[in-house]
Amino acid sequence: MLPPGAATTFIEYSKTGFLPYVQSQLRKANIVDTVWDEYIPNSLKSMTRQKRGKGTRRRVQPETKIPGNWKVFLRFDENKMELFAFLAQQGTQIHTDGKVVSSTLGKLTILNSETEDTSRLSPCTHEEVDTRLLLPTCR
Repeated sequence: MLPPGAATTFIEYSKTGFLPYVQSQLRKANIVDTVWDEYIPNSLKSMTRQKRGKGTRRRVQPETKIPGNWKVFLRFDENKMELFAFLAQQGTQIHTDGKVVSSTLGKLTILNSETEDTSRLSPCTHEEVDTRLLLPTCR
């Protein structure tokens, strides 16, 4: 996960960190897939995360201030779920000629292009990014 750097709000984080990174990858490729973990309640992974401790709940909205302790913020599953959803939506706002940005959003796959078909990619019930990474190759 990219650290927030000098960004003070989540929209700044998106505009100064996340989106420039995705756009830099699009200079080298025609497709960029952003794949996020899925946080399934009562799963084995959920129990492991609970043992690591909890952070402070912070709503992820464009103008919300980024917390001072990024690592503690990322310990709370709901924070990450909202952050990943926010960044997934931001990524679909990138418009480039013929280049595709795809992102997981919960069990769905969303794209910046309406001409691409995601029926072979959604729904995805894998919890970890490690196994979710294989799905974009099914295009």
